[in-house]
Amino acid sequence: MPNNPWTISDELNATYYFRAVDHVGNPSGWTGAYTINKKVKTFADEVVKCGQAGTGAAECIKNNANLDTTNLKTDTTSDANIRYVGATVNNYIDIGDKDSNGNPILWRIIGVMNNITNLDNGGQKESLVKIIRADSIGSYSWDSSASGINNGNGVNEWSQADIMKLLNPNTVYSGTPAIGESLYWNRGSGSCYSSSREANTTCNFTSIGINEEAKNKIAKVRWNTGTFATYSTSKWTASATYEAERGSHNGKEQCASNGGNNCNDTVQRTTTWDGYVGLMYPSDFGYAVGGSVRNTCLGKSMYSYDEGSCNTNDWLFTSSYTWTMTPSPYPSNAYYVFFVNSSGCVSYYNAYYAGGVQPVVYLSSSVKIIDGNGEKGTPFIAQ
Repeated sequence: MPNNPWTISDELNATYYFRAVDHVGNPSGWTGAYTINKKVKTFADEVVKCGQAGTGAAECIKNNANLDTTNLKTDTTSDANIRYVGATVNNYIDIGDKDSNGNPILWRIIGVMNNITNLDNGGQKESLVKIIRADSIGSYSWDSSASGINNGNGVNEWSQADIMKLLNPNTVYSGTPAIGESLYWNRGSGSCYSSSREANTTCNFTSIGINEEAKNKIAKVRWNTGTFATYSTSKWTASATYEAERGSHNGKEQCASNGGNNCNDTVQRTTTWDGYVGLMYPSDFGYAVGGSVRNTCLGKSMYSYDEGSCNTNDWLFTSSYTWTMTPSPYPSNAYYVFFVNSSGCVSYYNAYYAGGVQPVVYLSSSVKIIDGNGEKGTPFIAQ
């Protein structure tokens, strides 16, 4: 028993001691104690408390990431982004997106990305929460083209890609309306490109397109659409790919001097794009690996992520072909694009291919997390 204090506390518990008194009220000695277990601080609880106090989601996650060092890691880039990592993570979030029956359409938090150019806030560099649709909205061409353009295999330039036009409002691009344009953004139905030489199929987003409440939480930002200077699968580590995505090279320059029908498009190439809805970067997939293999996997090419359990320790692996928004350079064509294949490797394929599409957006800096714990059944609630 203590000699004087009435309580002894530590991080987890508070112990209260009491003692009896004699007939005139003088303490007669310690007679007992009881302990009350304190609630342990959790990442989810603190993020919600932070959001309820009025702080934006990005700052709340950054300020409390130290409470979950298993599933939240700072990446090795110069931007020091905070990312969810591992095979199974509680990063589900409800941004108000609902299907036609009123059921929530869930997204998942990729992480907090630093130094993002927020065009809704005067182009300032900010930390913003990046999220990905939890499920694919279907399989569609990244881009298709007429038979006389790159042999009908599409063009690997995001700013004019068919999939970009499908996902975004027509205010972020110009030109004559074409198949599939803005159907996801407008919850429309019609036809979408699904193969080479502008082949298309029926698509319907009236239930699974993004709704108005969710749109109001999405920031218009500057996305990076650069790629590697040369084709070399051995160089595709997460860190090198991250730098390439932010670099000055595009998906055509390697083959431009070779000419030929696989490289005859006249589309101007860019390395940034301003808009609302993109896809994940290859580096997003690479940096999502966690567990005991994380360090080993980050040191290898993502082209080999099917080795050493990298893929099975990566929550962004879906066991199906999934497009990224990054062009892949190649010496003899201008239509390769990076995607994650069904084996869990970052690879590349013709833009016309019908691959899985999981929209990605950045949340506005004013969005707060006010409830939930990130589990699929009790997702974080964004306001």
